[in-house]
Amino acid sequence: MQDASTPPSAGEHAVPPMSFTEKMTNIFASPGELYENVRDTGPTASNWIVPLILFIVIAFVTSQITMRNPSLASQLKDQISQQTEKSFQEAIQSGKMTPEQAEQSRQQMERFTDPSSPWMMITTAGSLVIVVPIGLFLVCLVYWLLGKTVMKSASPYMKVVEVVGLTFFIGCVEAIVTVIMAIGFDKLHAGPNLALAVLGNFSLENKFHILLSKVNVFTIWSLVVTSIGLSKIFSKDLNKVLVLVFALWILWVVFLLITGLGARFGG
Repeated sequence: MQDASTPPSAGEHAVPPMSFTEKMTNIFASPGELYENVRDTGPTASNWIVPLILFIVIAFVTSQITMRNPSLASQLKDQISQQTEKSFQEAIQSGKMTPEQAEQSRQQMERFTDPSSPWMMITTAGSLVIVVPIGLFLVCLVYWLLGKTVMKSASPYMKVVEVVGLTFFIGCVEAIVTVIMAIGFDKLHAGPNLALAVLGNFSLENKFHILLSKVNVFTIWSLVVTSIGLSKIFSKDLNKVLVLVFALWILWVVFLLITGLGARFGG
């Protein structure tokens, strides 16, 4: 008899995989049922490839909507200018750059960071295509290693990728809701997070504001759904997996705040 904690072998996959429509529905309505199906079926690359591609496309489209909105584009341009100016001033003060060199670099960067420029569109698309998949595989590697060492799970790495990849369906909804809120509030940093409480004077220089922006409804939702999926493929108690997943997220947020990268990366 097969142990409950051991994933079924290739020859024991008698459960048919859910349809694409069922997966999209169940990630919201019944994630437990969905992830039991993921656990009991063979390797299915579409579980992470399809939601990943869909997320990249929607994220790109919503970013272009933001950049085509005059008010939001102006706010984005001001934000980029403030960040680059700060870096130039620090470089000048440290002797790494002369004022003349800073001015030349400033003029060059303005051409590439203008929200309406083709370069900005290319940069955005390139970042999404490269950074998002890399982030997926790195996060899954951490989950898989902890599952293997801390929880003594024999689940394959790519099953972890399938679990996390499916949560990109939630990310798609988040991207749409966020751009709607940004346009509705006429604020670049408006979104389904606690930073709404300080939206009138939100500042990337304020770490408390950054912290509030990380407490995002969709982030919490995705973490809970991820925990459900990992608990299914690891065959472990959900509460233990929830503690592990949220502890990792808290460490990540603390790292972003300490290093000052919180203004650049999401929660």
